[in-house]
Amino acid sequence: MNFFETFFDYIKETYTERLLYFPSNIRVSLLIILFCVVATLELYLYMAFRRLRQANEKLKFEKWQEYISNMLANLIIFDESDKTEDIVGHFYPKMKKLPLRNPIVNKLLISEMLVYHKNFTGKIEEVLSILYRKLGLDQKSKQKINNRNWEIKIEGIREASEMGISEIASEIIKYTDDENALLRMEAQAAYIKLSENDPFHFLDRAQERILDWHQVVLFEIITKNKKLSIPSFSKWLHSPNDTVVLLCLKLVEHFMQFDAAEEVERLLKHHNSRIVKKSVEIIGKLELSDAEEHMFEVYFDQPEEIKLEILNALGKISSGNYNDFLSSRIYSNHIRIKREALYAIKRDPEKGESRLRELYHQTTLENQALIGHVLDNRIKS
Repeated sequence: MNFFETFFDYIKETYTERLLYFPSNIRVSLLIILFCVVATLELYLYMAFRRLRQANEKLKFEKWQEYISNMLANLIIFDESDKTEDIVGHFYPKMKKLPLRNPIVNKLLISEMLVYHKNFTGKIEEVLSILYRKLGLDQKSKQKINNRNWEIKIEGIREASEMGISEIASEIIKYTDDENALLRMEAQAAYIKLSENDPFHFLDRAQERILDWHQVVLFEIITKNKKLSIPSFSKWLHSPNDTVVLLCLKLVEHFMQFDAAEEVERLLKHHNSRIVKKSVEIIGKLELSDAEEHMFEVYFDQPEEIKLEILNALGKISSGNYNDFLSSRIYSNHIRIKREALYAIKRDPEKGESRLRELYHQTTLENQALIGHVLDNRIKS
């Protein structure tokens, strides 16, 4: 004990009485050492305090998680024949007593309610939506949507979308063309679900690109939502945003919207080759015979991939009006063009195969081998 007292007295005397008598370089070194020791002690104290706090929060989290999970699990015991207001009346007083101002409790309750709402339908889904509103959690979601942090905005949008808070659609619309791609995608997906009057209004104002993976998400939401009123997507085929046009072309194709035929034909002269190719695919799938002439007009100005798609579309339509053109393509320098033209001729159910046999006797040995390949029904095109 005397040793430690002597040691600390020496340190104290060094820094309080003798420090000024040392050379300047020694003084600086001693001050640096003192700073490092103090900083290290503070760091260890901070780490210890943080670990204690985390351990305390973990205990609280586990306690509230078990309590909230058990409470919501009791929803399942209610029968579909029970009145919604009775179930709400049973759970609301208990949930109202929860310390919702506590961030841990608030976050846990919202998270658990979202999980149950997503995984259950019918009465449970309806009850959770009502409780969410009665507890004022919809206002919490609205506050998150108006937060400056884009990640918190997304969190609020997802909550509103899942719980079907349709009145928040007016808040979400302003983010459907945001510069942040993730926020933009979440807002557009949520707006489709929540807007009751005009769920596709965001397409009217879309200036930012709708990325390919984003188009896949929107396509799935639109095509799987049975409650959604599907408009004619031809109105957006005039959009200056090429990605909007591509998305709408996919939807025109999926919903077989023949009323968009004229607009699809117009897009054959579009500056974007992806749009041209998709338009040709739709013409072939919908078998729009009136568009054959337009495809023939643009054929020679297109790259090989689009030429192949045009030949494929002509084969699907099989009107017979362009048989001579298809036959002439077998003298192309590109083997893929030859092959696609031959398959297009074969698709004519009445005269296709007989036409190929006629060509067989009129063409080169190389083409004869290719025609034989096409005529072999064991080989899929």
